[in-house]
Amino acid sequence: MSRYGQRTRPSSAVTEWLGIKFGISGGQETVTVGSYKYIVFTSSGTLNVTGSAQIDVLCCGGGAKGGNPFGGGGGGAGELDLFTTTTVTGNVTVTIGAGGTTVNTNGGTTTFGSVITSLGGGYGGGDAATGGTGGSGGGGGRGGTGGGASGSNTNVGSAGVAGNRIAGAGGGATAAGTSAGGGQGYTLTSIDSNLTAANFPTTLTGMTVICSGGGAGAYEAGGGFQATNGGTGAGNGTNSSVAATSATSYGSGGGGGGADVNTAQGPPGDGKSGVVIIRQAL
Repeated sequence: MSRYGQRTRPSSAVTEWLGIKFGISGGQETVTVGSYKYIVFTSSGTLNVTGSAQIDVLCCGGGAKGGNPFGGGGGGAGELDLFTTTTVTGNVTVTIGAGGTTVNTNGGTTTFGSVITSLGGGYGGGDAATGGTGGSGGGGGRGGTGGGASGSNTNVGSAGVAGNRIAGAGGGATAAGTSAGGGQGYTLTSIDSNLTAANFPTTLTGMTVICSGGGAGAYEAGGGFQATNGGTGAGNGTNSSVAATSATSYGSGGGGGGADVNTAQGPPGDGKSGVVIIRQAL
């Protein structure tokens, strides 16, 4: 009570003010760590809001699929919008951008109501084709140019080189794609030290980063050319008829497809879906 006899509003994830309760719920995992309550959405749904609440929201778009056929570029990472403080009144629709599973198609866009929009990554270009422009850009196919980047914490994809038959790599949240590999993503603990797999065993298991760019595929295994690696959590390319790997961290791009000397194609890897993380001070 205050000295005027009025009820003092407490600071809590579910607070009460003059008999009205305020709180948030929803998502796939809810965790309290230290002085914060976190809600993680890995699939689309609704943030249920009782009354009005001040929250911090992180969003990332879906990563894109790698390119095919032959020397396919790596898929680009989704746009990453770091924690933004906003006040919400009433329920909010959360849409999680899908990871790319179709060639020449960007990763899906993630939205938090009308407040935040995070673009999906640009697709990896097929043989001699340009990578897609999205959040971070997709790598160009062998001889193709890298895709452009748009939005927050995004970088361009790299170009492929026709002469040595190596495709380009997708851009990540902290670095562009290069001939050495896909751009790196954002380390989760650099965003918030509480964002660890130990604290979030359901949704962050095995993850250390988000929004990494995919690795590129080389055209011909028999020629001795090497496919490039993806950023941490992204997919790696293949320079043979073996399938490239898919991304394992949210918002990361898949590896580009390659081919062997008999032109048997190695399919590209898929991108990983986006994520929304909500944080509220207790």
